[in-house]
Amino acid sequence: MTGDNHLSPRLPRLTPQRREQRRERLCQAFGAAVDYAIAHHARIFAHVGDLFDHQTPSNRDRAFVAGELARLRQADIICVAIGGNHDTPRMQTEHGGAGPQWVYAALDGLRYFGAHDVLRPELLEINGLRIAVAGLTNNPVAPPGSDPLTQALVDDPKGALAQADVGLLLLHAAIEGMSMPNEGERTVTLASLDALDPRFNVVAAGHIHRYAHQRIGGREVVVSGSTEVMEFGAHAGGAGFAWLELTREGAQHIQHIHLEAQPRKDITLSTENLWPENRGFTTGVTGMVVGRDAALLEASRKSDKTPLETVMQALADCTPETITRLRIAGPLTRDQYHELPVREILRLGQERTFSLDLDTRDLYLFDPAAGDFAPTTGLGPISLLDELDALVAARRQSASGVADDLDAAARLLRERISAAEGERGQ
Repeated sequence: MTGDNHLSPRLPRLTPQRREQRRERLCQAFGAAVDYAIAHHARIFAHVGDLFDHQTPSNRDRAFVAGELARLRQADIICVAIGGNHDTPRMQTEHGGAGPQWVYAALDGLRYFGAHDVLRPELLEINGLRIAVAGLTNNPVAPPGSDPLTQALVDDPKGALAQADVGLLLLHAAIEGMSMPNEGERTVTLASLDALDPRFNVVAAGHIHRYAHQRIGGREVVVSGSTEVMEFGAHAGGAGFAWLELTREGAQHIQHIHLEAQPRKDITLSTENLWPENRGFTTGVTGMVVGRDAALLEASRKSDKTPLETVMQALADCTPETITRLRIAGPLTRDQYHELPVREILRLGQERTFSLDLDTRDLYLFDPAAGDFAPTTGLGPISLLDELDALVAARRQSASGVADDLDAAARLLRERISAAEGERGQ
Protein backbone atom coordinates (compact mmCIF):
# COMPACT_ATOMS: atom_id res chain seq x y z
CA MET A 1 0.00 0.00 0.00
CA THR A 2 1.12 3.52 -0.71
CA GLY A 3 -0.20 7.08 -0.61
CA ASP A 4 0.74 10.73 -0.19
CA ASN A 5 2.99 10.69 -3.24
CA HIS A 6 2.04 14.31 -4.04
CA LEU A 7 3.05 14.11 -7.68
CA SER A 8 3.15 17.25 -9.82
CA PRO A 9 3.51 19.89 -7.08
CA ARG A 10 3.48 23.50 -8.31
CA LEU A 11 6.65 24.62 -6.44
CA PRO A 12 6.48 28.31 -7.49
CA ARG A 13 9.67 29.26 -5.64
CA LEU A 14 11.88 26.85 -7.58
CA THR A 15 13.45 27.53 -10.95
CA PRO A 16 11.90 25.56 -13.86
CA GLN A 17 14.91 23.23 -13.90
CA ARG A 18 14.78 22.52 -10.15
CA ARG A 19 11.00 22.15 -10.32
CA GLU A 20 11.30 19.41 -12.92
CA GLN A 21 14.06 17.71 -10.92
CA ARG A 22 11.89 17.65 -7.79
CA ARG A 23 8.88 16.36 -9.71
CA GLU A 24 11.00 13.64 -11.28
CA ARG A 25 12.21 12.53 -7.85
CA LEU A 26 8.61 12.27 -6.63
CA CYS A 27 7.71 10.17 -9.67
CA GLN A 28 10.69 7.90 -9.06
CA ALA A 29 9.51 7.31 -5.48
CA PHE A 30 6.04 6.27 -6.67
CA GLY A 31 7.67 4.12 -9.34
CA ALA A 32 9.73 2.41 -6.65
CA ALA A 33 6.52 1.29 -4.92
CA VAL A 34 5.26 -0.11 -8.23
CA ASP A 35 8.61 -1.84 -8.83
CA TYR A 36 8.45 -3.47 -5.41
CA ALA A 37 4.88 -4.66 -5.93
CA ILE A 38 5.77 -6.27 -9.26
CA ALA A 39 9.05 -7.79 -8.03
CA HIS A 40 7.36 -9.34 -4.98
CA HIS A 41 4.33 -10.64 -6.90
CA ALA A 42 1.77 -8.51 -5.10
CA ARG A 43 -1.84 -9.09 -6.12
CA ILE A 44 -3.36 -5.84 -4.81
CA PHE A 45 -1.86 -2.35 -5.04
CA ALA A 46 -3.77 -0.19 -2.54
CA HIS A 47 -3.54 3.59 -2.80
CA VAL A 48 -4.77 5.67 0.15
CA GLY A 49 -5.01 9.14 -1.37
CA ASP A 50 -3.03 12.21 -2.46
CA LEU A 51 -1.54 10.57 -5.50
CA PHE A 52 -1.26 14.11 -6.86
CA ASP A 53 -0.51 17.32 -4.97
CA HIS A 54 -3.54 19.09 -6.47
CA GLN A 55 -6.49 18.48 -8.78
CA THR A 56 -4.82 19.60 -12.04
CA PRO A 57 -1.52 17.73 -12.38
CA SER A 58 0.65 18.20 -15.45
CA ASN A 59 -0.04 16.04 -18.48
CA ARG A 60 3.45 14.63 -18.14
CA ASP A 61 2.75 13.33 -14.63
CA ARG A 62 -0.71 12.08 -15.64
CA ALA A 63 0.93 10.08 -18.43
CA PHE A 64 3.57 8.76 -16.04
CA VAL A 65 0.90 7.41 -13.66
CA ALA A 66 -0.97 5.86 -16.60
CA GLY A 67 2.19 4.00 -17.54
CA GLU A 68 2.73 2.76 -13.97
CA LEU A 69 -0.87 1.54 -13.72
CA ALA A 70 -0.41 -0.24 -17.04
CA ARG A 71 2.65 -2.00 -15.62
CA LEU A 72 0.63 -3.15 -12.61
CA ARG A 73 -2.18 -4.41 -14.80
CA GLN A 74 0.27 -6.31 -17.04
CA ALA A 75 1.62 -7.97 -13.88
CA ASP A 76 -1.93 -9.04 -12.96
CA ILE A 77 -1.99 -6.69 -9.95
CA ILE A 78 -5.33 -5.07 -9.09
CA CYS A 79 -5.11 -1.40 -8.13
CA VAL A 80 -7.67 0.01 -5.68
CA ALA A 81 -7.65 3.67 -4.65
CA ILE A 82 -9.32 6.61 -2.92
CA GLY A 83 -8.82 10.38 -3.19
CA GLY A 84 -7.10 12.54 -0.60
CA ASN A 85 -7.50 16.11 0.58
CA HIS A 86 -5.02 17.41 -2.01
CA ASP A 87 -6.23 15.71 -5.19
CA THR A 88 -9.98 15.93 -4.53
CA PRO A 89 -11.67 19.18 -5.74
CA ARG A 90 -12.98 21.30 -2.89
CA MET A 91 -16.20 22.19 -4.73
CA GLN A 92 -18.54 20.33 -7.07
CA THR A 93 -18.15 23.22 -9.50
CA GLU A 94 -14.47 22.31 -9.95
CA HIS A 95 -14.08 19.50 -12.50
CA GLY A 96 -17.55 18.34 -11.55
CA GLY A 97 -16.14 17.39 -8.15
CA ALA A 98 -14.12 14.57 -9.77
CA GLY A 99 -10.47 13.96 -8.96
CA PRO A 100 -7.91 13.03 -11.64
CA GLN A 101 -8.07 9.35 -10.60
CA TRP A 102 -11.46 9.06 -12.29
CA VAL A 103 -9.70 9.15 -15.67
CA TYR A 104 -7.79 5.97 -14.85
CA ALA A 105 -10.89 4.34 -13.39
CA ALA A 106 -12.80 5.04 -16.62
CA LEU A 107 -10.07 3.20 -18.54
CA ASP A 108 -10.21 0.29 -16.06
CA GLY A 109 -6.75 1.17 -14.79
CA LEU A 110 -7.88 1.08 -11.17
CA ARG A 111 -10.93 0.58 -8.97
CA TYR A 112 -11.69 3.98 -7.50
CA PHE A 113 -13.84 4.46 -4.41
CA GLY A 114 -14.93 8.05 -5.02
CA ALA A 115 -17.74 8.34 -2.47
CA HIS A 116 -17.03 10.17 0.81
CA ASP A 117 -20.13 9.12 2.77
CA VAL A 118 -20.89 5.54 1.65
CA LEU A 119 -18.87 2.34 1.91
CA ARG A 120 -19.53 0.16 -1.14
CA PRO A 121 -17.48 -3.04 -0.73
CA GLU A 122 -16.24 -4.90 -3.79
CA LEU A 123 -15.37 -8.59 -3.57
CA LEU A 124 -12.02 -9.70 -4.98
CA GLU A 125 -11.02 -13.36 -5.07
CA ILE A 126 -7.28 -13.98 -5.22
CA ASN A 127 -5.82 -17.48 -4.95
CA GLY A 128 -8.95 -18.66 -3.14
CA LEU A 129 -8.88 -15.75 -0.65
CA ARG A 130 -11.99 -13.57 -0.82
CA ILE A 131 -11.26 -9.93 0.04
CA ALA A 132 -13.93 -7.25 0.50
CA VAL A 133 -12.40 -3.87 -0.34
CA ALA A 134 -14.05 -0.52 0.38
CA GLY A 135 -12.86 3.05 0.76
CA LEU A 136 -13.83 6.64 1.51
CA THR A 137 -12.47 9.49 -0.59
CA ASN A 138 -11.81 12.69 1.35
CA ASN A 139 -14.87 14.90 1.86
CA PRO A 140 -13.69 18.41 0.93
CA VAL A 141 -16.55 20.21 2.73
CA ALA A 142 -16.38 18.29 6.02
CA PRO A 143 -15.63 20.41 9.10
CA PRO A 144 -11.98 20.38 10.23
CA GLY A 145 -11.33 17.67 12.77
CA SER A 146 -14.48 15.73 11.93
CA ASP A 147 -14.54 11.94 11.76
CA PRO A 148 -15.15 10.55 8.22
CA LEU A 149 -16.55 7.29 9.60
CA THR A 150 -19.23 8.88 11.80
CA GLN A 151 -21.76 9.47 9.02
CA ALA A 152 -20.59 6.78 6.59
CA LEU A 153 -23.16 4.14 5.69
CA VAL A 154 -22.46 0.64 4.33
CA ASP A 155 -24.11 -0.09 0.98
CA ASP A 156 -23.49 -3.77 0.25
CA PRO A 157 -26.40 -5.17 -1.84
CA LYS A 158 -24.26 -8.03 -3.21
CA GLY A 159 -23.19 -9.14 0.26
CA ALA A 160 -19.47 -8.72 -0.37
CA LEU A 161 -18.69 -8.49 3.35
CA ALA A 162 -20.73 -11.60 4.17
CA GLN A 163 -18.80 -13.61 1.57
CA ALA A 164 -15.35 -12.27 2.39
CA ASP A 165 -12.58 -13.93 4.36
CA VAL A 166 -10.98 -10.57 5.10
CA GLY A 167 -12.13 -6.93 4.82
CA LEU A 168 -9.83 -4.08 3.71
CA LEU A 169 -10.89 -0.46 4.32
CA LEU A 170 -9.06 2.48 2.72
CA LEU A 171 -9.19 5.88 4.48
CA HIS A 172 -7.49 9.25 4.11
CA ALA A 173 -7.45 10.77 7.60
CA ALA A 174 -5.49 10.87 10.82
CA ILE A 175 -6.10 8.01 13.26
CA GLU A 176 -6.60 8.80 16.93
CA GLY A 177 -3.61 7.57 18.92
CA MET A 178 -1.45 7.29 15.79
CA SER A 179 -0.99 11.00 15.08
CA MET A 180 -0.31 14.20 16.96
CA PRO A 181 -3.32 16.15 18.31
CA ASN A 182 -4.85 18.43 15.65
CA GLU A 183 -2.35 17.13 13.10
CA GLY A 184 -4.87 15.97 10.51
CA GLU A 185 -7.66 17.86 8.82
CA ARG A 186 -9.91 14.93 9.75
CA THR A 187 -9.46 12.30 12.45
CA VAL A 188 -10.89 8.81 12.78
CA THR A 189 -11.65 8.29 16.47
CA LEU A 190 -11.15 5.09 18.39
CA ALA A 191 -14.90 5.06 19.08
CA SER A 192 -15.76 5.01 15.36
CA LEU A 193 -13.19 2.28 14.74
CA ASP A 194 -14.78 0.27 17.52
CA ALA A 195 -18.22 0.76 15.93
CA LEU A 196 -16.96 -0.25 12.47
CA ASP A 197 -18.20 -3.55 11.03
CA PRO A 198 -15.74 -6.10 12.50
CA ARG A 199 -15.42 -7.76 9.11
CA PHE A 200 -13.26 -4.78 8.10
CA ASN A 201 -10.33 -6.25 10.02
CA VAL A 202 -7.62 -4.34 8.10
CA VAL A 203 -7.63 -0.53 7.85
CA ALA A 204 -5.16 1.17 5.51
CA ALA A 205 -4.84 4.94 6.01
CA GLY A 206 -3.15 7.86 4.33
CA HIS A 207 -2.83 11.60 5.06
CA ILE A 208 -0.25 11.48 7.87
CA HIS A 209 3.18 11.26 6.27
CA ARG A 210 4.74 8.96 8.86
CA TYR A 211 4.47 5.20 8.70
CA ALA A 212 2.63 3.66 11.67
CA HIS A 213 1.12 0.32 12.59
CA GLN A 214 -1.07 -0.54 15.54
CA ARG A 215 -3.54 -3.24 16.47
CA ILE A 216 -6.76 -1.56 17.58
CA GLY A 217 -9.79 -3.51 18.75
CA GLY A 218 -8.88 -6.71 16.98
CA ARG A 219 -8.04 -5.10 13.63
CA GLU A 220 -4.75 -4.05 12.08
CA VAL A 221 -4.48 -0.32 11.33
CA VAL A 222 -1.62 0.71 9.05
CA VAL A 223 -0.61 4.22 7.96
CA SER A 224 1.43 4.01 4.77
CA GLY A 225 3.40 7.24 5.16
CA SER A 226 4.60 9.29 2.18
CA THR A 227 6.99 8.10 -0.52
CA GLU A 228 9.01 11.33 -0.19
CA VAL A 229 9.58 13.65 2.75
CA MET A 230 7.37 16.64 2.05
CA GLU A 231 7.96 18.94 5.02
CA PHE A 232 10.36 19.97 7.76
CA GLY A 233 9.82 19.27 11.43
CA ALA A 234 10.31 16.61 14.07
CA HIS A 235 7.14 14.83 12.97
CA ALA A 236 7.88 14.78 9.25
CA GLY A 237 8.77 11.07 9.27
CA GLY A 238 10.75 9.08 6.73
CA ALA A 239 9.91 8.09 3.17
CA GLY A 240 8.50 4.75 2.03
CA PHE A 241 5.42 2.57 1.68
CA ALA A 242 3.91 -0.46 3.39
CA TRP A 243 3.80 -4.17 2.55
CA LEU A 244 0.98 -6.31 3.96
CA GLU A 245 0.22 -9.98 3.53
CA LEU A 246 -3.51 -10.71 3.83
CA THR A 247 -4.80 -14.02 5.19
CA ARG A 248 -8.09 -15.26 6.58
CA GLU A 249 -6.88 -14.04 9.98
CA GLY A 250 -6.29 -10.50 8.68
CA ALA A 251 -2.98 -8.83 7.86
CA GLN A 252 0.35 -10.44 8.65
CA HIS A 253 4.00 -9.62 7.98
CA ILE A 254 3.29 -5.89 7.98
CA GLN A 255 6.45 -4.03 7.01
CA HIS A 256 7.55 -0.50 6.17
CA ILE A 257 9.68 -0.40 3.04
CA HIS A 258 12.08 2.50 3.40
CA LEU A 259 12.96 4.79 0.49
CA GLU A 260 15.89 7.20 0.43
CA ALA A 261 14.48 10.72 0.57
CA GLN A 262 16.00 13.88 -0.84
CA PRO A 263 18.27 15.31 1.87
CA ARG A 264 16.97 18.15 4.00
CA LYS A 265 18.64 20.52 6.41
CA ASP A 266 16.87 22.76 8.91
CA ILE A 267 19.15 25.55 10.19
CA THR A 268 18.39 28.15 12.85
CA LEU A 269 20.64 31.14 13.42
CA SER A 270 20.04 33.69 16.13
CA THR A 271 20.84 37.35 15.67
CA GLU A 272 23.59 36.74 18.22
CA ASN A 273 25.22 34.45 15.66
CA LEU A 274 25.13 37.15 13.01
CA TRP A 275 25.94 40.11 15.26
CA PRO A 276 27.95 38.90 18.28
CA GLU A 277 27.52 42.28 19.97
CA ASN A 278 23.86 41.39 20.49
CA ARG A 279 24.92 38.80 23.06
CA GLY A 280 24.95 41.61 25.59
CA PHE A 281 21.17 41.80 25.36
CA THR A 282 19.29 39.27 27.43
CA THR A 283 15.69 38.24 26.99
CA GLY A 284 13.01 37.37 29.47
CA VAL A 285 10.37 34.67 29.20
CA THR A 286 8.39 36.82 26.76
CA GLY A 287 11.36 37.18 24.41
CA MET A 288 11.67 40.92 25.18
CA VAL A 289 15.06 42.58 25.60
CA VAL A 290 15.56 43.62 29.21
CA GLY A 291 19.21 44.51 29.56
CA ARG A 292 22.84 43.80 28.62
CA ASP A 293 26.20 42.82 30.05
CA ALA A 294 28.64 45.61 29.11
CA ALA A 295 31.77 43.44 29.42
CA LEU A 296 30.33 40.69 27.26
CA LEU A 297 29.13 43.25 24.73
CA GLU A 298 32.60 44.78 24.41
CA ALA A 299 34.28 41.38 24.07
CA SER A 300 31.88 40.15 21.43
CA ARG A 301 32.49 43.18 19.23
CA LYS A 302 35.94 41.81 18.46
CA SER A 303 34.46 39.23 16.09
CA ASP A 304 35.50 39.97 12.50
CA LYS A 305 33.03 37.63 10.78
CA THR A 306 30.28 39.30 8.75
CA PRO A 307 26.66 38.07 8.89
CA LEU A 308 26.99 36.70 5.35
CA GLU A 309 30.13 34.77 6.29
CA THR A 310 28.27 33.26 9.24
CA VAL A 311 25.49 32.12 6.92
CA MET A 312 28.06 30.68 4.51
CA GLN A 313 29.53 28.64 7.34
CA ALA A 314 26.07 27.39 8.36
CA LEU A 315 25.43 26.21 4.79
CA ALA A 316 28.81 24.50 4.45
CA ASP A 317 27.35 20.98 4.78
CA CYS A 318 24.63 21.57 2.19
CA THR A 319 24.88 20.18 -1.33
CA PRO A 320 23.06 20.99 -4.58
CA GLU A 321 20.63 18.21 -3.58
CA THR A 322 19.79 19.59 -0.12
CA ILE A 323 16.38 21.15 0.47
CA THR A 324 17.21 23.77 3.09
CA ARG A 325 15.33 25.97 5.50
CA LEU A 326 17.22 28.80 7.19
CA ARG A 327 15.49 30.47 10.09
CA ILE A 328 16.92 33.69 11.50
CA ALA A 329 15.45 34.62 14.86
CA GLY A 330 15.94 37.02 17.74
CA PRO A 331 16.24 40.74 18.52
CA LEU A 332 18.13 43.17 16.29
CA THR A 333 18.41 46.90 15.86
CA ARG A 334 16.79 48.75 13.01
CA ASP A 335 20.22 49.35 11.45
CA GLN A 336 20.99 45.64 11.64
CA TYR A 337 17.64 44.87 10.04
CA HIS A 338 18.54 47.06 7.07
CA GLU A 339 22.04 45.51 6.95
CA LEU A 340 20.68 41.96 6.81
CA PRO A 341 22.03 40.67 3.45
CA VAL A 342 18.81 39.00 2.32
CA ARG A 343 19.54 39.13 -1.41
CA GLU A 344 23.05 37.75 -0.93
CA ILE A 345 21.72 34.95 1.32
CA LEU A 346 19.15 33.94 -1.30
CA ARG A 347 21.81 34.00 -4.02
CA LEU A 348 24.05 31.86 -1.82
CA GLY A 349 21.17 29.42 -1.36
CA GLN A 350 20.75 29.11 -5.12
CA GLU A 351 24.44 28.32 -5.49
CA ARG A 352 24.89 25.88 -2.62
CA THR A 353 21.52 24.16 -2.08
CA PHE A 354 18.70 22.63 -4.06
CA SER A 355 16.37 25.23 -2.58
CA LEU A 356 16.55 27.68 0.30
CA ASP A 357 13.54 28.82 2.29
CA LEU A 358 14.59 31.91 4.26
CA ASP A 359 12.32 32.35 7.29
CA THR A 360 12.62 35.70 9.13
CA ARG A 361 9.26 35.61 10.92
CA ASP A 362 10.92 35.43 14.36
CA LEU A 363 13.04 38.56 14.00
CA TYR A 364 12.23 41.36 16.47
CA LEU A 365 13.31 44.97 16.66
CA PHE A 366 14.64 46.68 19.76
CA ASP A 367 15.98 50.19 20.37
CA PRO A 368 19.28 50.36 22.34
CA ALA A 369 18.70 54.06 22.99
CA ALA A 370 15.38 53.55 24.75
CA GLY A 371 16.40 53.90 28.40
CA ASP A 372 18.53 51.07 29.79
CA PHE A 373 17.84 49.15 26.57
CA ALA A 374 14.20 48.57 27.35
CA PRO A 375 12.18 47.08 24.52
CA THR A 376 10.42 49.47 22.19
CA THR A 377 6.65 49.63 22.28
CA GLY A 378 6.60 48.26 18.74
CA LEU A 379 8.55 45.14 19.59
CA GLY A 380 7.34 42.27 17.42
CA PRO A 381 7.77 40.53 14.08
CA ILE A 382 9.15 42.84 11.39
CA SER A 383 6.69 44.03 8.78
CA LEU A 384 7.69 45.82 5.59
CA LEU A 385 4.46 47.79 5.76
CA ASP A 386 5.23 48.92 9.32
CA GLU A 387 8.72 49.90 8.20
CA LEU A 388 7.22 51.92 5.35
CA ASP A 389 4.90 53.77 7.74
CA ALA A 390 7.83 54.59 10.02
CA LEU A 391 9.87 55.88 7.07
CA VAL A 392 7.02 58.06 5.83
CA ALA A 393 6.54 59.53 9.32
CA ALA A 394 10.24 60.36 9.56
CA ARG A 395 10.26 61.99 6.12
CA ARG A 396 7.24 64.11 7.04
CA GLN A 397 9.22 65.65 9.91
CA SER A 398 12.30 66.39 7.82
CA ALA A 399 10.63 67.55 4.60
CA SER A 400 8.04 70.19 3.88
CA GLY A 401 5.81 70.87 0.91
CA VAL A 402 6.02 67.30 -0.43
CA ALA A 403 3.27 65.65 1.60
CA ASP A 404 1.11 64.82 -1.43
CA ASP A 405 3.98 63.32 -3.40
CA LEU A 406 5.13 61.40 -0.34
CA ASP A 407 1.65 59.96 0.26
CA ALA A 408 1.25 58.98 -3.40
CA ALA A 409 4.63 57.21 -3.44
CA ALA A 410 3.83 55.46 -0.16
CA ARG A 411 0.46 54.23 -1.49
CA LEU A 412 2.09 52.81 -4.62
CA LEU A 413 4.83 51.08 -2.64
CA ARG A 414 2.32 49.73 -0.11
CA GLU A 415 0.27 48.18 -2.94
CA ARG A 416 3.33 46.51 -4.42
CA ILE A 417 4.48 45.16 -1.06
CA SER A 418 1.00 43.76 -0.34
CA ALA A 419 0.87 42.12 -3.78
CA ALA A 420 4.32 40.57 -3.33
CA GLU A 421 3.45 39.20 0.11
CA GLY A 422 0.23 37.73 -1.30
CA GLU A 423 2.16 35.90 -4.05
CA ARG A 424 4.59 34.44 -1.52
CA GLY A 425 1.67 33.05 0.49
CA GLN A 426 0.25 31.01 -2.41
